[in-house]
This record gives sequence, structure tokens and C-alpha cells, in this order.
Amino acid sequence: MAVALAMATGVLVPLEDGLATLRFKGVQRPTSHQITVVEIDVPSLRAAGRWPWGRDRFATAIANLQAAGAKVVAFDVDFSAPAAPEADRMLARAIAQQPGSVILPTFVQPASRADGESKLVETSPLGGLSAEALLASVNVPVDADGRVRHYAYGFGEAGAYRQSMAAALAGVPNQRNGTFLIDYGMTVTDIPHLSFEDVYRNRFDPKAVRGRTILIGATALELGDEFATPQAGTVNGVYIHALAFENLAAGRALVTPPAWITFALTCLLAWFLRAEAGETSLRALSRRHAAVGVGLLALPVLIQDLTPVSLSVAPLLVAQLLCLLWATRAELDRRAKSIIHEREAGLLHLAMHEPETGLANRRALLADLTTRMGGSESGALAVVAVGIDRYPTMRGAVGYSLSNLIVRDVAAQLADICGDSDVAHLSTSVLGLVLQRPDLGALMADLERLEGLDPGREVAGHAVDVFLKLGVSHRISADQDAEGLLENATLALDEARQSNRRVVTFDTETYVDPSLNLALMTEMRRGLRAGELALHYQPKLTAADGVIRGVEALIRWKHPVRGNIPPDSFIGIAEETGSIRELTEWTLERALADRALLKAAGHDLMVSVNISARLLADRGFCDQLRALVAGKDHGLCLEITETAVIENPAAATAAIGGFRAVGLKVSIDDYGVGLSSLSYLKLLDADELKIDKSLVVSVTESQRDRLIVKSTIDLAHSLGMVVVAEGVETPEIQATLTLLGCDAIQGYLISRPVPLAELTPFLTAWRGDEARQANERAA
Repeated sequence: MAVALAMATGVLVPLEDGLATLRFKGVQRPTSHQITVVEIDVPSLRAAGRWPWGRDRFATAIANLQAAGAKVVAFDVDFSAPAAPEADRMLARAIAQQPGSVILPTFVQPASRADGESKLVETSPLGGLSAEALLASVNVPVDADGRVRHYAYGFGEAGAYRQSMAAALAGVPNQRNGTFLIDYGMTVTDIPHLSFEDVYRNRFDPKAVRGRTILIGATALELGDEFATPQAGTVNGVYIHALAFENLAAGRALVTPPAWITFALTCLLAWFLRAEAGETSLRALSRRHAAVGVGLLALPVLIQDLTPVSLSVAPLLVAQLLCLLWATRAELDRRAKSIIHEREAGLLHLAMHEPETGLANRRALLADLTTRMGGSESGALAVVAVGIDRYPTMRGAVGYSLSNLIVRDVAAQLADICGDSDVAHLSTSVLGLVLQRPDLGALMADLERLEGLDPGREVAGHAVDVFLKLGVSHRISADQDAEGLLENATLALDEARQSNRRVVTFDTETYVDPSLNLALMTEMRRGLRAGELALHYQPKLTAADGVIRGVEALIRWKHPVRGNIPPDSFIGIAEETGSIRELTEWTLERALADRALLKAAGHDLMVSVNISARLLADRGFCDQLRALVAGKDHGLCLEITETAVIENPAAATAAIGGFRAVGLKVSIDDYGVGLSSLSYLKLLDADELKIDKSLVVSVTESQRDRLIVKSTIDLAHSLGMVVVAEGVETPEIQATLTLLGCDAIQGYLISRPVPLAELTPFLTAWRGDEARQANERAA
């Protein structure tokens, strides 16, 4: 069932694309050289000086090509609008010189009518041009992810059927419907090509044309006729048609077996790989699966080499992996029980002791302190944090092993003085102990003995001076807890080190509210529990159809005394103090709950949540986040800033891989704010790229910014990412971004961030406006 669900939802498409690419590389075929592409390239545009061209240039090109012996001249150029009358007549005469040897393009697309039915609408060349020419559709089928994998034989039904360009050029029988998988084993670079300017000036080798089919189309970036492909990157539309022609001419129009056949093969494979009863040898299982894996990778290559059949291998590989995991898990569970049973005692010891020195750790000290504070024994009690001065320098001079011996020796001397207290190893250079005496005088006497401890000692035959500093925290009230006392002793030790004093005793008045930032974080945690913090949502509008399919969650804090606190005032502090994880976890849980409410109201949206750079390296947070969404219809997209990726690319790459493994979408946020790096961008398997407002605001005024945004959009599309533009505030900016190929927009033009209570009616109203506009267009 898991494999069937993955096949139905398209989860396996990236894996299938990768396997198909390997097959295409392994089964490469030369092109037939039956077709030559005439490129309307940058030199041709510059030579003409303007676009669109006069039709007389195309008439001259047809005459030159036919004079050189071209068999058929086909166009991927729009001739539907009238131009200069004389130029149109020249083109019509050039087409009439050899009737039926020129193919002009049409564009077929469905349109909805007011009665709910659909019909085909075809945009055709001018009647005067198409009278003596053949017509063929230049529509290119694009999959849901924006990539071209298939090519159509034709479009429409018998009464309104139009053959595709490649099918017409290859002589495929008319009225054939359906699509075939493009064989990218034939590379676009092998297809012969000429510049339109050379053809127009008649300065080309006739051998490149004689007896061949000629296809004229745009390749200049300015004309924007480009398509993303999973194997060949970005390919111009004219080369998509040429490559499809080569496939048809060579009998390499690939077909894929129906999904039910692939699923049946998957079930058969799972039955074959099932673990037999008692079969728990990991080595035997590995050999068995290795042989099957090699067969699954090699057999489709052989089949595709011999026949035009492309097998879907991803479901089979996933089924094999699931079988291997199931069998491996059974064996590992058995081994784990044995290991857990043997290590329970050792783990208990490790939990309470520092592994390098063997001393009790912080947990053990807190347990001892809690017991003492809860006992009936009265008297004076204090916690002492003992810091070893210049410990990193000493460790660098004498090495780790001798440094650990020094720590143990200092702990032994402290224990001799204190008598009844275990000395704990709190951190690398800090020891801790508890002093409990009948009265304050006895306690102070022991503290003086600790202060007068001789720094000179001999360790492993070496004389070493070890200077100590002490931080002391006295228990002054019954409501103090163990954690607070130990923390106060640590704070006192920090003060002793900063002031270069031997002993510092914690003073409540001195350390009350030491940091406004910490106080603000305390207020924030209280605010989380009190419901003062909330999420507002800013919609993301899909540029192509005007539909809102996602929102970004933005946190807002309304303090009962201070009023609205800007996010910039507390998010940065939360990152510095480590509170960002708690804040982010709350945000994720709130976003999931709000999304469920939206979905129940009929609005199934993707919710984007910002993730701090500091959390990418927090493995615990990453694991908890994956556990939070695993197996759920979460609909979450994590927005990670570009600077976070640049600061720690290894952690970012690992974290993103883990997020995507559980179905989370990943967006690279604020692209263009910092030092945008292509080398980092190409390493990330992200779903979305958000262009920062700084690049968007001047896109209508600055040609330089338009080029930057256009190249960014093209790059993101070629990497399989959706592009979202932030900070869109005017219709002009929206229109420009749409022309540049931007997939979605976000900004005040659509909506400011609004609370959930306002978001639902806004979405409902937007949907109603959208439906009304669609009905008006249909009418």
C-alpha cells in the first residue's frame, strides 16, 4: 500500500527522473541528421534590430532554404497577427512557390463555456498565409511539476484534430492521439543548426539543408521560449519539437507500461524478497538484495536499448528497500534486546558519571543536593563551584590524559577537606561539591580551607601548579531549589574569574535581573502559556491562475503592559539565549492546528514557517520536528534563510535532507539579501526559492534588477524549485514578475498578515471573486 500511495501521489517522480537520466546516459543514440534547426538567436535579433520582424525576412529565408534543396520548411513562430500588408503578401507568395512544403504553427488550448462544457480553441496563422501551407500544433505538454517529459502526437477530436509539429514532420498517420515519452538519449547538441541571420543572408553550406526538414524557431533568451526538462536542463521549444521528430523518425518514441503492470511487478518482487521464517542473517539478506538491485538497474537499460520501452523502476526499488528494512528490523530488534539487557547497569553508571574522569556528574550532584535539602537535618548548607584556572592552556601543554589526572587529583584533595561530600565534574574545567555543616562557623572554616588549598601538586612524576577559583552559593531560604543553588554558584564562579578574585559569594541583590534579555525571554515564555502570542498569516498568490494556495505564518506578541512588541525585538534575543527552539516548536504546533481549522473550513493551504539558522545544527530539534509531522497531512513548508545556508552549509544540507525525507517542503528565504552563492544553492534539495523584497521593489524600473530576477527564476526552475517574490505592493510589479516567469507573489498588494479569524473570510471572499471573474471570462 505504501508503494501504491507513493505512485499515486507522485512522491517517486524525482527518483524516477534520476533513474531515467541514468538510462538515457547508458543508452545514447546519434541523431539522424534528417532535420536542421534554424535558430532565431541573439546575433539574428541584433542584426534585425527589432522584434517582431517583418514577414519579408521569413519569405527570404524560405526562398533561400528551398533554393538550397530543403525538403520541408516548418516554423515555430506566431503568424496569427497581421503585420505590414506588403510583407504578409511576400510571405504568402514564398509559401505558394511550393505548396504543401511549408508548415505553419497553431496553438491548441481548451476553453470553458458558460454551460460547463469545454471546447478547443485554436490560434492559427492568417488565412492568407495558411492557404497554401500545412498546419501543425506547437503545443508542448508540461507535467504538473513544470517539466517536459512527454510529447503529443496531436490534439483534439476528429472534427477539431490538429497534428503536432513533430508528428507532421515525421509523417505519423493523422488523427493519432496520445503521448510518448521523449528519449533524451538523443542529445539536443547533436541536432544540426544554423543561425537565421546566416540563412537570411544566404551564407550557409547547402549541404546542411539539402534533402532535410528545416525547423525555424526562437532560441534567444529574450524571446522566452524555454522549457524545463528533468534530464537535459532548460531546452528551447524548437529543440523539443526537433528532438521529438528524431524520436519518431528513429522509432524511439518511448512508451511506459501502465501503472497496474508496474504495481503488479512490485507485488511480485515483494513476494520474492519476503523474509523466510527464521531467516535473520544480515549478510545473506544483503547478498540477496544486492543481486536483485543490480538486476533492477541493469535490466531496464537493456530493455530500453533493445525496444522503445521505458520501465518505471522507482516503485520496484522502493518495494525492495521496504522488504530489506522489514527483515533488517526484525534482526536488529532481537539484537537490541540483548544489548539493552547487558548494558543497563553500565548505562546507569554512565548517566551519573563523567566518562573521562570517572567523577560524579552534574546530575549526580543535583540528586545529592536535592536529598540534603529535603532531609530533616538542619544547619548551614552551601554549594561550591571550583574552577581550574587556565585549564585549556594547561591541557594544550600536557595533553588530555594528564589533564584528566590533574582534575582527579584536585577532586581528591577537595574530598579530603570536605569529608562527606562527593566531588562532581560539572564541565571541562569546573568541579562542584556540597558543604553541609551544623552551623555557619563550621561551614566558613571549611570554605577557608578550600581557599587556602596549595596550588602545587605532583601528577605522574610532574610538578604542576593548579590555581583554583571558588564560587559559593549559600542556602538562605527554604524555598530555594537545588538547580537554583547550583546555578548561583556557577554565576559566582563566573564573577570570580572576571574579577580575578579567589572566592566570590553569590549575592542576590547583585544578581537580581542581570539581563534584560533574559527577563524578556521569561516574559515570552509566560506569554506563550497565557496566549499573548499569536500567528498572523500572509497569503501567497499563484501568479498563473490567481489562486491562493499557501500562507506564511508570522508571529505577533501583544504584551498586556507594553502593547505590541515587534518580532525583531524578541526573535533575535530568543536566538541568542537559546529560547528560539521553544518559540519555534510552539509556532509549528500552532501552525498545524490553524491549518487543520482552515482545511475544515474548505481551505487546504500550504503553511510556511520560518526556521532559525541556529536550529539547523540542533539535531534534537530536527528529530523532534520530523517526529511531529511523520505520517500526518501536515502541509508545512520550512523557510530557511539564505544566510543560514551560507553560514553552515553542511548542517543546512543535512537538516534539509532530513526534513524532505518526511515530506516537509523547504524554501530558501530572503534570496538576494546576503552574498547569494550558486555553489551553495545547487547543493540544496529545496522546493521553493523566495526572492527578497530588495530585488523586487525596483524590478519595473531597473533593467539590471529585471535581468537578475529573470536569471534567478530561470535558475530556480532548472533546479526544480518554485519561485516566490516577496514584498509585492503594486500591480505593475506583479505583472512584471508574472512575465518574468515568477510562480507566486506575496506582499501587501494581496494582503497584510492577518490573524486566523480574518484569514478565513478573506480566503472565502477571494475564492468568490475568483469564481466570478472566471464566469465573466467564460461568458
